[in-house]
Amino acid sequence: MFTSTEFCLAVSPIQNIAHQPTNFKDWVNFFQDEQISKTTKTHSAEQYLSHLIKHLDLSSLSWLDHPEHAGSHFMEDHHKTCSIFQDYLARRQQGGQREFFPTVSHAFEFLYRVAPTKMVDGSWLYSTLDHADQAAVKDLIHIYLEELGLGHPQANHVTMYQDLLNTYELSTYAEQLDDRYYEQAAVQLVLAYAPPEYLPLVIGFNLGYEQLPLHLLITNYELAELGINPHYFNVHITIDNAHNGHAQKSLQAFVDLYRSAEDPQRYLEMVKQGYLLNDIGKSSTQIVRELDLDQQVLKLFRQKALIGQYIHNQKCQFSGKTINEWLSQPEQIHEFLHVLMKKSWIQRGQPAEQSHFWKLIDDPDGKMFGVFNATEKQMIRDWIQGPELARRLSSHQLHMPSPVVDRQQQRKLEELRLHLRQCENHEEKLELLIPYIAPHCHYIQPGLWATQQVSKILFPFQTQALQFS
Repeated sequence: MFTSTEFCLAVSPIQNIAHQPTNFKDWVNFFQDEQISKTTKTHSAEQYLSHLIKHLDLSSLSWLDHPEHAGSHFMEDHHKTCSIFQDYLARRQQGGQREFFPTVSHAFEFLYRVAPTKMVDGSWLYSTLDHADQAAVKDLIHIYLEELGLGHPQANHVTMYQDLLNTYELSTYAEQLDDRYYEQAAVQLVLAYAPPEYLPLVIGFNLGYEQLPLHLLITNYELAELGINPHYFNVHITIDNAHNGHAQKSLQAFVDLYRSAEDPQRYLEMVKQGYLLNDIGKSSTQIVRELDLDQQVLKLFRQKALIGQYIHNQKCQFSGKTINEWLSQPEQIHEFLHVLMKKSWIQRGQPAEQSHFWKLIDDPDGKMFGVFNATEKQMIRDWIQGPELARRLSSHQLHMPSPVVDRQQQRKLEELRLHLRQCENHEEKLELLIPYIAPHCHYIQPGLWATQQVSKILFPFQTQALQFS
């Protein structure tokens, strides 16, 4: 297998790109760059995918060799997942502790660590719009448009997650993540620009992605318990249902396209390859296992030390060093926190109000009041108190911020409206609109409006039903 650097270099795009991607985050930025043409992105996606699928072991997916029985397999898995979740609920009802997020701060860490993937939610299905003339692909296109909220910002999955990050002031943390958190996001964007012959990969990936995972059920339950709005995760439970939701539509598209495939064996091979692309990069379950509040708080103090090392009173000393001297070297912060604990300025395992340090940052008259925002203070409080004493975040509903009027976007929208009126038929309209619902722009004003128009053209009955519901 390639290392991440070797892999990225192996599939670097064509030579006339000024800045060639050298890591996964660069690849995400590459596919989200509106200045790079779709042709160039498709060429790069083909290279990326051709290298990626060579290293996949398909032996575990022999059950997909019989598409007509795949539904039974998925239903069995669905019932198994629900049964395990019922066991989880029973443990909780018997007094068991939360198993994913001991504190609000653990949930915060999870939310920003999964952000790179959530911010490209549904993107892999963008490539299905190249097959809008195939009846069997229509369900997949409809899934993509639903991921985009059919053009309504409150229902667009990317805007929903961005609002979640903004509400809890987590966007900055998401932007500072290591490259390894971008690997799965890169895969999804590569599939968004997959050339037509790679459609079975998209079908396979979507088939796996739309199945109900246990981690989603537990995440949804525990976020609600902590008072963090779980709406984004709950939506994925309801619309991905195995009866008539995205999971069922994905299965039907898989079967229909198998029946019309020129080479059924090659089709199934590629579907399996696409299915396994779900396993690339850090999974939500793996991220949950790696949550570490101690490391998160240590990182937070090290960041604050970059400024704090210059502004503290020189008279206050701990173990022979001034605060400024302690803060001047990042590697000393861990030891400094232990000194504060030894001096009882921080009393771990006790209510935060008993710690002198907490009073300094939380009391309006404290000398450090305002240094830490509400999210950072929540992390420090949970770290001081520990899971047993961590206070639940006050329950409140996620509010949708008022739309920001972007004059440049407004001008683009007006131009798009004008050009659409000049189109003579649906084919011309779709050719004009589809670039506006690409992963990099479907969530801004022109993209949202374009999504509404594409939905009306391709699915007039469903769109009208939505309007009257």
